[in-house]
Amino acid sequence: MATSSLPRISIVVPFFNSERHIGACIASLQEQDFSGAYEIILVNNGSQDASPSVVEGFDGLTVLEEATPGAYAARNTGIRRAQAPLIAFTDADCVVDNDWLSSIQTAMDDDPQAAILVGHCRYPANASLALRWLGAYENAKTEYVTRCPSAYHFAYANNMAVRSSVFEEIGLFKEWRRAADSEIVHRLAARRPDLRLAFHAAIRVTHMEFLSARERARRLALYTQTNSKIETFQELGVRRRLAALLHLLR
Repeated sequence: MATSSLPRISIVVPFFNSERHIGACIASLQEQDFSGAYEIILVNNGSQDASPSVVEGFDGLTVLEEATPGAYAARNTGIRRAQAPLIAFTDADCVVDNDWLSSIQTAMDDDPQAAILVGHCRYPANASLALRWLGAYENAKTEYVTRCPSAYHFAYANNMAVRSSVFEEIGLFKEWRRAADSEIVHRLAARRPDLRLAFHAAIRVTHMEFLSARERARRLALYTQTNSKIETFQELGVRRRLAALLHLLR
């Protein structure tokens, strides 16, 4: 990891009782094939397990504390410390591909109107076949939705990058329990319709937490409930869901 100049990308990772996966997450972040300088900011959100000790075993990190419960409060603490013009987000239970940062940088450089990026999320090799199919559909749906009107847009902070100027102009994440990543996409669409959300399949993470489709479906149902708090959000209807499925099959 280059550290001799101001970073081109700041990575923000909140963690809470994440000892199972956080070591693999950090290792993947430190092994990036990226020519520029970048910084890794981890924010402890009140962990009671051994995850802080795991973090202490790595050099070259900025480690912060945030007492307010919730991943978005922790992310906001990281954003306030971040120095780079691009801020990349992942979660402590995710492992990023080694070209994750270079893919983010290329996507942002190639598209000045893209202010928020989301990428491809997959599950471990030992995940159920049903979960792997669900993951494929989720990625196809995300790519399809970014081509739809902004009312249908959503985001996910386990694989997301945002220009720091967005936070400077429209503010930080709402400190909700869930779906504040989607809320900021809608706030951006209302305030800056000239900017946009984009999906890039080359920006890849593996979400280690889930191994079964049932577990993942339960979490998605919770996000669906929270999305209703976003006044401008509209769920996909049957026709658009079928269109997303056809996009996957193609």
